[in-house]
Amino acid sequence: MSSVAPLRPGPADPAAAARIRERILDAATECLLDQGLGARLHAAIAERAGISRPTVYKYVGDQAAIVAAILERELDRFFEAAVPVLRRSDDLEAHLVNAIAFVVEYSRRHALLQKALRDHPELILPALTTESGPLVERVVGLFEEQLGRALSQSASAGLDPRTAAEWAYRIVISLITTPTAALERSGTRSYVDSLVRLMVVGAAGGSDRPPAG
Repeated sequence: MSSVAPLRPGPADPAAAARIRERILDAATECLLDQGLGARLHAAIAERAGISRPTVYKYVGDQAAIVAAILERELDRFFEAAVPVLRRSDDLEAHLVNAIAFVVEYSRRHALLQKALRDHPELILPALTTESGPLVERVVGLFEEQLGRALSQSASAGLDPRTAAEWAYRIVISLITTPTAALERSGTRSYVDSLVRLMVVGAAGGSDRPPAG
């Protein structure tokens, strides 16, 4: 007889159910880091979390649901960390540099994302690029409000905040998925600062460029 007893709080105990779900997702994240996306997760999660496989199904679901739940939790954590950074400055250049550098560094330190990019680029790259509609909407929505305030006080006030937010997203994805020697050599913040200066000057119609001749 198994020594593992499933934990089954009823609907009247949502806090306990939430704790079990978090425990399952913590174990699932560890399993993915150790074994990759191709692993069969339920038995490994149950062993790590000290619960039964039926409990894993009950509180999260099948393998696709587990991966989706981990992704959703990681995105929530990212947005929670990003909001204070996005509110640091109303200066357009500083705002863009802060935001882009933060996201790039956060992503480069994110063990699960980096493992997925190394081991399963065929799954991750489409989710970040050609099939990224829902993710783009969420990220752009986060950037758009803050960029709108910064743009209203800059020489690029005619630039649509959503367009600027989409530019920022595409820069971030490029730097995450195709790191360059210049990025490694200069450091993230310095490299991003150079990119943003070019972007802002271009959006302002080149008004900051020195006169020719």
